[in-house]
Amino acid sequence: DNVVTSSQAIKRKADSDIQTDEKASVGEREAYYSANFKEILRTVLYGSPEKHVLSDQAAKTANRFFELSEPHQQLYVRLFLRKRQWLRVSNISYPEINPSMDLLARVLVEQGFLEGESLLDDPAEVLALLQVKELKALCKSLNLPASVTGTQKAAMISCVLRHQATHRPLFGSSASFLATVSKKGKAMLGRCVRVAEGLADHFSRIMLLFSLSNSWVFEEEQHGCQQIIYRMLQVKIGQVVYPEYDISVTRSLFASSQDFERFYAATKLEQMVLLAAERGASPDDVTSGLSVKELSEIARSELDDEVTKAAQDGPLLPRFLLPFTAGYVNAHTLGLCVDHFEKSGRYQEACSLLKHILSQDVFTSHRGKLWERLALNLDQHLDRKEECLDAVTKALQDPHLRPHTRLTLLQRRQRVTRMAAVVGKRKRGSTTGVCPYEAEEEGGNTLVISEMPLHNAPEVFIQGKLCSSSSAALFVVSNQAMSGSHTITRVEGYASHHYATQDGWPCIVHGEGSVFTTLFGLLMWDIIFAPGIDDVFRSPFQTLHEILNVTLEQGAPLDLFTSEFSMRRKELIEARLDWMRGAKVEELQSEVERIWNAHCGKACVGVNWELFATQDDTKMLAACVGGVLLSCICRQFALDYAHSAGGLPDLTLWNPKTLECKFVEVKGPRDRLSSKQVVWLSRLIEWGANVEVCRVKANVT
Repeated sequence: DNVVTSSQAIKRKADSDIQTDEKASVGEREAYYSANFKEILRTVLYGSPEKHVLSDQAAKTANRFFELSEPHQQLYVRLFLRKRQWLRVSNISYPEINPSMDLLARVLVEQGFLEGESLLDDPAEVLALLQVKELKALCKSLNLPASVTGTQKAAMISCVLRHQATHRPLFGSSASFLATVSKKGKAMLGRCVRVAEGLADHFSRIMLLFSLSNSWVFEEEQHGCQQIIYRMLQVKIGQVVYPEYDISVTRSLFASSQDFERFYAATKLEQMVLLAAERGASPDDVTSGLSVKELSEIARSELDDEVTKAAQDGPLLPRFLLPFTAGYVNAHTLGLCVDHFEKSGRYQEACSLLKHILSQDVFTSHRGKLWERLALNLDQHLDRKEECLDAVTKALQDPHLRPHTRLTLLQRRQRVTRMAAVVGKRKRGSTTGVCPYEAEEEGGNTLVISEMPLHNAPEVFIQGKLCSSSSAALFVVSNQAMSGSHTITRVEGYASHHYATQDGWPCIVHGEGSVFTTLFGLLMWDIIFAPGIDDVFRSPFQTLHEILNVTLEQGAPLDLFTSEFSMRRKELIEARLDWMRGAKVEELQSEVERIWNAHCGKACVGVNWELFATQDDTKMLAACVGGVLLSCICRQFALDYAHSAGGLPDLTLWNPKTLECKFVEVKGPRDRLSSKQVVWLSRLIEWGANVEVCRVKANVT
């Protein structure tokens, strides 16, 4: 059945729960983490459209948890949210739950939620739990050499474990020596517990189903669980306020429990790669039982299976829901493995994975970035110029590429073809018509990529005093009001000072893309959170997976970063853009004021409420930019938010008296424009904006 409800209705119930909780005595009061954990269980078990994918055993485990007393529930949630490792009960201290943890832990072991020390049989884990003084005492009781006890804890453990391999015992075997180590060590430890993996997996599945529409899905598991529980607390106490929107769920993300299990397995595989990266392990080092190389082979095989299955089963979910498929997660995992191989200098293996990801277009996003990395690795790291040119040619045929990626690839092709090694084999423009995109200079100010002209922005040059005592590019700004004083600032700050003091701009903000995303969020608020758009809001705590240049804690519809956002709201968007183009200055200001007063402080994607000093500054900026230019900017973000949030000019300048506005990209010594910046500057020029590049030349002082 369709699930249609309001995010505010869910939050009102949460507020009611908080008020009821506040009336209870301190001894009866639920801890926020326990209350939120139980709310998650109830939401998934009784109200989620995905509840059908859970096994009966998972539901039974949740019901058994509800039967525990409040202190036992609180202790279990505390331990569940920690890393899954052995803990000494004597070191577990939660006085707000109970001064003594031993009895609570014993009951949880008996109920199967925790594992007891009887299962602690790894000598390395036993030794790791001991304190240094206990470890020294153990070594002494085992008659180990004094040299063993004179080192750091990690070295001592290593010495003990190596001792059995390098010194044959007089009686018994090496195995019996390690058994003795474990026995004596466990006697020193006392009661130890660890979260039972089987039951924890059931709760992990439930947590995953609850938080599918939140950004932590692809993070390390325990951190993700903590994040969503803490986020629920922030919402309940008003620290984070989400916009009002209707939750309308008309389809399940998983057709069967098998689909969900593959997705869950893919997320676990991804977490293992993330853990290896966090530890700085090499691709061949074993982490969680497998090396990154082995994990990449598994993810590669699983991705192939998902692509085959998608071809056989017909239409998949809409593109904006693909992040909730095993294929998408496996492709993302392979991307993480590429990072790992590149950082280890193993570019051949990185290129092999990149080619494999790009060989299918069902489960990939940001293909342009992958093509750029492949071309870079082949060119600079492997010195395979011919292969690089072949990759660029194939890339330029990819219909998913954005203009800035095409420009980057064309520039690389130009650099490669100019090199003596290949200049005789491939001349610029002689690719037998395979590549329809060609870069050419026109009239000195225009670079053409296929049908899209790229206009060169005018440049201004200013002199700056570079601070020689800093390794970073910091400049000295003299304070005219205070004789002899000065301020050290980055190149953007120096340029801002120049435009304020020399050119007389009264309002300047160094906001880069946040200026544009804030204006888009304010003027398109009613469309971003429009009712009647199914499946784009699935949670009252919804955030996005792949946010670019915006905070992960901000709410947004799931389709914002796909073409479906504009397609599903076409009439609403066109009507809004038409209004902007014809709006008078007073009407623009009035609309910004309306949205600001109604929603200030709410967590909306891209909106930075602290970017401008006052509401009036925001209103005047909108007036100075003007409705025509605003409509062009908003159209671009509506069509392609994911690839539009980067590369925007550093400085935004406006004058409320003259209603003038200027956008400035600032470049310091030896800096150059990126492809994204070139494309954005060209767009703004095309739309009639006042744009320039400010190049700061340095004088060392």
